[in-house]
Amino acid sequence: MNTKNPKIFNYLILLWILSALFLSACGNRFENQLRETHKVVQSNLGYLKTQLDTKQLSNALLIDKYANALARQKPDYTDIANLLKKEATSQGKAYTALSKRLAAVNLAPTSTEQASSDLRELQLINSAADVFEFNNGLADVVNTLASLSDGKLALINVPTSQKASAQRANALIGNPSYGNWRQGNNGRSFWEWYGMYSMFNNVFGRHTYYNSWSSRPHYSYYNNYGRTRWGSSADVNRNHSLSRRYPSRYNRPSAAARSRYATASRRSSSYAGSRSRNSRYRSYGSSSRSSSFTSFRGFRGGK
Repeated sequence: MNTKNPKIFNYLILLWILSALFLSACGNRFENQLRETHKVVQSNLGYLKTQLDTKQLSNALLIDKYANALARQKPDYTDIANLLKKEATSQGKAYTALSKRLAAVNLAPTSTEQASSDLRELQLINSAADVFEFNNGLADVVNTLASLSDGKLALINVPTSQKASAQRANALIGNPSYGNWRQGNNGRSFWEWYGMYSMFNNVFGRHTYYNSWSSRPHYSYYNNYGRTRWGSSADVNRNHSLSRRYPSRYNRPSAAARSRYATASRRSSSYAGSRSRNSRYRSYGSSSRSSSFTSFRGFRGGK
């Protein structure tokens, strides 16, 4: 194109300026929407903190009850009982992990792709912060305490067909709030507990290897439901890779998990499938907070 023509040259300059202004406006809009959404999620986390610290969650009350009972039954397990008792408060790993995820969200994205990814993470954190859903997740702590009681404490919310195995298992294995799958020098992946949770090695055995763990039925709310509904994309991808490396009848990814993995692999901003599966679990005292968050879900449509 001949840019020596003044009219053409001026047209190109105008086009460039308009394009720059448009991109700048889009960037500002995305950043503003992220910041507004971040405020809503932060508020919901604050509400959850209050509910935890004022003992409003039924499973938090059960954790207190079970931890005290286990300490009386087995004084040698007092340290573990007290550690798990913290999960009934905002000082527990389950809650602080959500706070860390929220703090890690980039509120100044440099591309629409990054903005979509950040918004999706905010949506997932918001789902996890729902009081009803968080209470469901605490069942894994309750059942871990029950598994240490030699049958004295009852399991909760476990399918009848899986109660026998759940009574002997640690329901927190596989949950990234408490540890991670690490590949050893022998090439096998084993579960490594974080910090004080390494005390479990003295109770359940030194190492739990993924290929052995995944080859047996094991029930936990996080592994069966939570990961797909509100687990981070990094955890979904990591678990999907492990399940492909060590396939078994008990660790086949659900259709929902496969969908989330495919979505994350494409770095897409689609979240509708996970959101629709969440809808029937979000009725516990959060309708007003959910509606305020929904108002920011037009992010994709605003491009």
